Amino acid sequence: MEISLHQFSSLYKDMRTNNKCIEQFYVRYSNITFDVIIDIGHTPFELLIGAINHQWACTLKMNPGFKVEMSNSDFYSLCDILNLKPGKESLTSFKFLLYIANHAPKQAKTNIVHPSHLARFRQSSIKKEDEPEKIYFRGWNNHQADKRTARNFDKTEKFFGKDIADVCRRHNISSIWSAYPQDENKVIIHPKHLI
Repeated sequence: MEISLHQFSSLYKDMRTNNKCIEQFYVRYSNITFDVIIDIGHTPFELLIGAINHQWACTLKMNPGFKVEMSNSDFYSLCDILNLKPGKESLTSFKFLLYIANHAPKQAKTNIVHPSHLARFRQSSIKKEDEPEKIYFRGWNNHQADKRTARNFDKTEKFFGKDIADVCRRHNISSIWSAYPQDENKVIIHPKHLI
């Protein structure tokens, strides 16, 4: 059953005002912390929810009017990790999604969402030419000095959103990635600071 989560409207407006298409926050439900990401850079929007320290995550399409629907398989596996029985008296996908929406921030943070939050959702959709095994962000390479052609725009868009990928396209900046977690850069600056 599709439900409308208008609680996201304030966050959505603030993200639009601040030219941010990906926002991330945490919600604690029944002793489990969920990493929640809203991506308004796609049509339809996406709501990504992953349980920290558990093998559960789902990607939900968010249609106009903030309408979302969780599949039965995602819902039943969610009930398993929460040790709850599905049903009106216990847990429904409506109750869970409403809880997530009610705990969403009203304003976007100023920092960029780190790609590590998106890796479990995006890795399978990375094209071969963008090296899908490389999911650990290392930094930016401004090619104005070396006159080489920037690349990884699709991967940049998947992990950072269209606005940041467009800055990279306009200014010949590549995102740099590694297949090794120890290479990951924990601090991310906006690529416009390289211009």
